[in-house]
Amino acid sequence: MSISFVESGMNFGPYAEDEIFPIEKSPFYKDLGQGLMIAEFVLIRPGVNGAEEVWVIEAKSSAPKSFATYVDEIRQKLTNSVQLTLASCLKRHRQAAELLPARFLRLDLGTCTFKCILVINDFRSDWLPPLQSALAKEMNSLVKTMGFRPGSVSVINDDKARELKLIH
Repeated sequence: MSISFVESGMNFGPYAEDEIFPIEKSPFYKDLGQGLMIAEFVLIRPGVNGAEEVWVIEAKSSAPKSFATYVDEIRQKLTNSVQLTLASCLKRHRQAAELLPARFLRLDLGTCTFKCILVINDFRSDWLPPLQSALAKEMNSLVKTMGFRPGSVSVINDDKARELKLIH
């Protein structure tokens, strides 16, 4: 069985049930209480040399021209999602074993890589570089402390998301 859904005007999926954790819609996240911003979903993708990649996806229908506050909100969502995913995979929350797909519980956290991706619907390609630069700068502390690879933070539009088979 596969999962597809619409978010920010984009048709995400289809994804196999064991490769997606719809973190924003999970009862697990809702039980943590108000005030915690979170991304839409987390996806396991095949990486190089057999290692898996964990993609944390935030979807937006637009972005403002002045984006300081916007970038901070995206940073919070992506950072919280990475931390909650890792804590869940480590079974630090009692519901994790029940709510996470088994493939997440089997992740080799020592070899998998994380990618934090902001997808903006109908966003011009020439608008991407300044937002990419601002988000990468804002996410720098997470990238450094977690030992993420260079390029682990991306801002893409719907065209690139389609190319990556995130949306159809």
